[in-house]
Amino acid sequence: ASSDLYGMAILNACKQITARLEPVRAANPKATWEELVVIAYLDRVCLSATGFYRTPDISYSFETNSGRAFNYYTYGAAAAEVEVDALTGDHEVHRVDVVMDVGASLNPAIDIGQVEGAFVQGQGMYTLEEKVYLRNGRDVTTGPGAYEIPGFKSI
Repeated sequence: ASSDLYGMAILNACKQITARLEPVRAANPKATWEELVVIAYLDRVCLSATGFYRTPDISYSFETNSGRAFNYYTYGAAAAEVEVDALTGDHEVHRVDVVMDVGASLNPAIDIGQVEGAFVQGQGMYTLEEKVYLRNGRDVTTGPGAYEIPGFKSI
């Protein structure tokens, strides 16, 4: 949910720098990239830029529970084989299978790490700490600051 945003922000910044370099390129058509950058730098052309991207057509109304909150969704499922001691409540996870649709992956290793990390974080939220709810039913145990994330000995 961020690679597309960051990628488009980077593209936006690159277009800004490219536009600033066009006059330098026009005046030096045979210059290499490295030479163009040096010439631009010595001519005090700004070679940095801040890019920004906002996903188009995103809006959501909490009042009417309608709109398009996200550009896309990802889906996943997990199944775990767990042994639970009925007397003590201790548990041991023997096996976990997780499937996740991440679309066209930019880096499978990163995606695998993110999915595994999310599973372990959820495992910690539901097995290591007490879930706390307000009187109106709102869950206040909502992030890793409110519960213990499992360590390698806990998994």
